[in-house]
Amino acid sequence: MLFLPLLLTTCFASYAAPDAAPAQKEADAIVEPGRRAPGGKVLEWKSDEDKTYWYRVPEKISEKKPPALILMLHGTGLPWGWAFWNYPIATGQFRGDDIVVAPEGMTPGANNTFNFVQSKNDGDHIAGLIRFFKSKYPIGRVYLYGHSQGAFFCYWFAGEYPELIDGIVAHAGNVLSVNHSQLAKDKVAIGILHGKADAVVTVECAYRTNEIYLKEGYKKVKLYVVEGLTAKSGHWPLPFQVGEMFEWLDSVSVATPGQALAVVEKELQGEDPDLALIAESLRQSQSLLKRYKEDDREELQSKLATYQGFMQQARAEHEASLLETAGVVKSKTPFAPWVEHFRAVDAAFAEDPAWKKSMKKARTLAAKHHKQVEKALSGLGVNNRKAFAAGYEALEQGFLSRRYAELESRILKLAENPPKGVETAQINALRDLIETRKVDLSKGANAAVSITSKAVDLFRAKHPGS
Repeated sequence: MLFLPLLLTTCFASYAAPDAAPAQKEADAIVEPGRRAPGGKVLEWKSDEDKTYWYRVPEKISEKKPPALILMLHGTGLPWGWAFWNYPIATGQFRGDDIVVAPEGMTPGANNTFNFVQSKNDGDHIAGLIRFFKSKYPIGRVYLYGHSQGAFFCYWFAGEYPELIDGIVAHAGNVLSVNHSQLAKDKVAIGILHGKADAVVTVECAYRTNEIYLKEGYKKVKLYVVEGLTAKSGHWPLPFQVGEMFEWLDSVSVATPGQALAVVEKELQGEDPDLALIAESLRQSQSLLKRYKEDDREELQSKLATYQGFMQQARAEHEASLLETAGVVKSKTPFAPWVEHFRAVDAAFAEDPAWKKSMKKARTLAAKHHKQVEKALSGLGVNNRKAFAAGYEALEQGFLSRRYAELESRILKLAENPPKGVETAQINALRDLIETRKVDLSKGANAAVSITSKAVDLFRAKHPGS
């Protein structure tokens, strides 16, 4: 952990932001991200934390050449629409072939705004959005752009969550307290952009930041100081230069099998490993190794086999527990703790032939549940008695859907101001259903965590250097 208190009087982004001049006050549509979301439009949705964001997807998305995912983080006292108002995202002129997301932070700020600060709360929010979009679309590289306070946050996020991103463009920011992990140094490209005449966060912050990253040994660092700006314009949007910085990220963020395996290693060293991320990274490493010709190829193949062995062991342990507790899965299977356990790990083992075979009935039922829940979620936008009833029925019956928690959150919010015709007894039944399932949900989640932890402990004991 590195903290240098130099230049703090000029390197903090504390200021009163001028009023924005939005080109578009409202999104074109409120649509959940996914293949049905129209390309080339300004779309709006909410995160699991109930935070609004705007996003734009390309007209066409290719599996063979997947788009990059770019999150644009605003500065102090600004709303999520800032990026769309200041960069030609809506028209497709800015990274038109990529998915661009403009979220807001979790930390309350002035005038009902929310900021990004160096905290687990904000970090987990952005990490959750990255994982969410990766579950909805084929994604290539993942980049963060941050302006001012958003740039401060980008530096911090790159150190805390290097497994999730490939590069950052930190515009008019500064490094404060950052975890310079080895994975971040090897994997994450650090783009430092600053106006030389910036009167809010002085250019000395950029020079200092560049020096820190070079001394720490980061392999991909670029400093871009923009000349010819006034003290006022020096702090504000620079679409052309930001675009150039993203092009630089494209040129240096080429994944290697070693980087993919480093993500696995980091996860296995953590307290709560993400099995789905491990599985994805192993598949990526295996694919990259097919074309890899460097001297360490055999070493990497050996590591890959070792980590694949861990996943096979973890799969077998989860499988045995689920088969024992779930019993025979039928169409009328009642809600029980195994449900949450299954949902927690199914994505990680979804490509494993043994898992597909042993969990065939559960996965078939889960697919049916998911269709019912998706239909109910789309219907809740109508906000009438029939939609509420369908939502309740889906919540009661569709518990194996991976969107179960989202449905629960949406219908609970709807119950606060129920549609006309929905009786108090129905609201009470909904809340009773949710309340009675809490214990089983907790038991299932704990079972999943416990089994994964035991598998990790066993792996560490067998492979202390991994």
